[in-house]
Amino acid sequence: MARYRIASLLAATALTAFIAPSATAQSVSELKAQLEMLAKRIEQLEKAQVATPIAVAPAAQKETIVAAKTPVITKAEPGFALATPDGLFEFNVRGRILSDFGIISDDDDSTNMRATEFRSARLAVEGKAWKNIGYRLVADFADNDVSIEDAYIEYKSDFGKFRFGHFKSNNSLEEITSLKHITFLERAAFTDAFGFDRHFGIGYITGGDNWSLELGAFKGNADSNAENESEVFAARATYGGEMENGAWLLGASTRYRNTKDEAPLRYRQRAHSHLSPRFVATNKIADEDLFYGFESAVQYGSFHAASEIGITEANNAGAGGRDALFYGGYFEVGYYLTGEKQPLNLKKGIWDRPKINRPMNEGGFGAWQIAAKFDRVDLTSDGVYGGEQDTYLLGVNWYLNRHTRVTANYSHNEIENAFDVSLNGSDGENSVDTLSFRFQVDW
Repeated sequence: MARYRIASLLAATALTAFIAPSATAQSVSELKAQLEMLAKRIEQLEKAQVATPIAVAPAAQKETIVAAKTPVITKAEPGFALATPDGLFEFNVRGRILSDFGIISDDDDSTNMRATEFRSARLAVEGKAWKNIGYRLVADFADNDVSIEDAYIEYKSDFGKFRFGHFKSNNSLEEITSLKHITFLERAAFTDAFGFDRHFGIGYITGGDNWSLELGAFKGNADSNAENESEVFAARATYGGEMENGAWLLGASTRYRNTKDEAPLRYRQRAHSHLSPRFVATNKIADEDLFYGFESAVQYGSFHAASEIGITEANNAGAGGRDALFYGGYFEVGYYLTGEKQPLNLKKGIWDRPKINRPMNEGGFGAWQIAAKFDRVDLTSDGVYGGEQDTYLLGVNWYLNRHTRVTANYSHNEIENAFDVSLNGSDGENSVDTLSFRFQVDW
């Protein structure tokens, strides 16, 4: 249509020129020259019209412009990621391999192990869908089996994040901190003994630059098959601050559990290795319990220290139907010989990934950290003899770079009053020594 409009306009112009008074003075040859010039002009305009894209509908035109201005961004540092510059979409591939070797023996000669395992072998995808909707899916392939760990979506609003799906209840500094970033191979004994785990539920997460608050209500988990699954309600709050060359953090958390139609609760723990059997354990003794714990952490230069205490009241688990009271806690210190820092993430209330000053891929020798820890869990109370376990730990961490670490831990466990565990013999006492190594990479 545009082409015909142009031709009509030029024809009208030619006609006007032809009938104008001045045209009578023009010769036929001059008129022919003008017509040839107009024909060439029409041809030029037609060629320009073909080279120009045909006009599109407003919606399609908008999509074309957006596509032109928002190319996909790719990166691999070290995980693979796709994203759009406008922040609407993001897709990340994550993963980790934690390979362990352990030597474990005890004084009662019930255990003499030299064994290996994948402590964790995970693949994960996470990202954004339409900017304020996040998602995360994690599958673990350790033990030649597939288990679903995190599987949730998250809505980010001006008032905080709302999480829906399968994820960890929000308790304990060490439990919330990723296994990749804790100082030793395993978390404090009470975190496993008191059954911190993932569940299906709804969570609310908010906070500021130096504080955090998490609330969660859960019903069952990925392994549940009861008609009326267990219920869990949990909350955690942290507050911290920065100081010259360091930071500090305080926190508290609580959790209530009710088993409903699922099996009763039991409390147990290994020596300091996931390869180890459990030397302290109770029978299945409670249908509900209440946990409350307190946390503290400090980082000053290359030094860090942390401490927690956790208490669980197991309803009607003691003699005569009385509540049983179990507790655990730890104190740890660590120091980087090569000048790095153990970073505290005050917004999330966790330990974070350290930056390596001289990674091996840049010609350095990585980062070296030494650490020590005392850990205790007591599962003996009012007729329940699950045992008391004191653990003395020494550790060395060698970071080849930010995402690769080699860890060596030596632990000595002293066990008393563990009459409910056959590994310890009739006196309920034992001692266990463990030498463990881990080779770790994540992306």
